[in-house]
Amino acid sequence: MVTESLRSALGLLRIPALWLPGIASGIFSASFMILQFTSGIFIAERLWVLELVVFPFFVAGLLHLVKTGEKTVPAFVSGGISGYFRVLLPSLVIFFGLLLTLFLLLLPLAVLGFAETALAFVVMSASFTVLFFTFFYDAAAVMEERKVFDSIRRSVEFVLQQTRACLIFYIISLAIIFAISFAILMVWAASLYDRLEPLAAMSAAEIQAFTPDQFNELLGMDGILVTAVLAFIGATLVISVIYSFKACFFRDYAGAPPAVAVQGEYDEKGRWFKY
Repeated sequence: MVTESLRSALGLLRIPALWLPGIASGIFSASFMILQFTSGIFIAERLWVLELVVFPFFVAGLLHLVKTGEKTVPAFVSGGISGYFRVLLPSLVIFFGLLLTLFLLLLPLAVLGFAETALAFVVMSASFTVLFFTFFYDAAAVMEERKVFDSIRRSVEFVLQQTRACLIFYIISLAIIFAISFAILMVWAASLYDRLEPLAAMSAAEIQAFTPDQFNELLGMDGILVTAVLAFIGATLVISVIYSFKACFFRDYAGAPPAVAVQGEYDEKGRWFKY
C-alpha cells in the first residue's frame, strides 16, 4: 500500500540528516523573501539559479540514505557528492526538453495568433505531463544507479507500470502540500492581520493593480521577517516529507528492474544456442 510507504517515510524523518534537503529549501525560500524586500526582485530571482545548482546534492544525499539504510551526516555528504551529477544532468535534460516542447507547441499557435490566449494552458498542461512521467528520475538515478537518459526512461517506465499506485502517491503528496500550505497561510494571516486588513477593503481592480513593492511596503520589514520564517518552516516540512515519501515509495514499488529476455533455441541434442 502507498500509505505504508508514507508511514515508512515519516518514520525515517527521525533521522536528522533526512531534514537537510528541507532545511536547505527553507533557507533559500526565507532568503528570497528578505532579498526581494531589501535588494529587489531581480537580485532575489538569481537566488533560485543557485538553488537549482545546489539542490541536487541534497536530493542525492537523501536518496542515498534511504537506499543504503545509513543514518549519519557523513554518509549523506558522501551520497550527495557521488550522486550529484546523476541527479543534476537528467534534471537539465528534462528542463531543456520541456522548454523545447513548449516552443514547438507555442510556435504554430503564435503563427495563428493564439499564443497569448493559450499560453497559460499550454505551459500548465505540458509541465504537468512532463512532471507526471519524469518525477522519479532522480530516484532511479541514485537508487538504481541509472545513467542520464536511462534514469528518465526508467521513471516513465515506472509510472506506466505502477500507474494506479503513482496516482495515489500524487494525490497524497498534493494533499500533504495543500495541508501544510494552508496551515502556514492561516498562521501568516493571523500573525499579520492588522497589516493585511486594508486589502479586504480594496476592489478586485485595485488588488490586480497592487504591485509587489506596494505589498512589501504594506508588510514592512517585521512583516517580511515573519513571512520569511513561515516560508522557511513551510518549505522545510514540504520538501522533507515529500522527498522522503518519494524515496520510500520508489524503493517499495520499483523492485528489481525487469530482466532483458534472452532469445535462442535448443538443438536436437538439447543444447541451448543464444541468438
